[in-house]
Amino acid sequence: MKTIVMVSLAIAISAVSLFASEPAVKDVNRGEINWNQAEKNYIFSLLIDNAGVRQSAAGFLAQYNLKGGVEPLIRILENDKVEQVRMAAALALITIGDSKARKAVEDASFYDGSEKVSKFCESLLLASNEKTALK
Repeated sequence: MKTIVMVSLAIAISAVSLFASEPAVKDVNRGEINWNQAEKNYIFSLLIDNAGVRQSAAGFLAQYNLKGGVEPLIRILENDKVEQVRMAAALALITIGDSKARKAVEDASFYDGSEKVSKFCESLLLASNEKTALK
């Protein structure tokens, strides 16, 4: 029984990883990327029980600058139990870069229960300030 559960879990994770590793869903008829569907897939992946999948989804939301992911990423930053996932969400929020995203990272730098996450958020804010000052 335990083996069946483990195999089922591995298959589910593989399927989600497949969606998360592809940049988007292509429109078969036109050969174009459907970014709305891609954004939905990545946001859905933030809800998966696997921390690695959530981390990857945050990275793809940032990489493709999918602003619809800001609210879900803020929820991840505020509520996820895994430090690395919260840090991935913070990095994604700073990368996406709207004011609401930045405010969430500022809040986390003060209020996150983990010193590691708080320090990471502080360093992201400092680095983004320096980058802005160089422009």
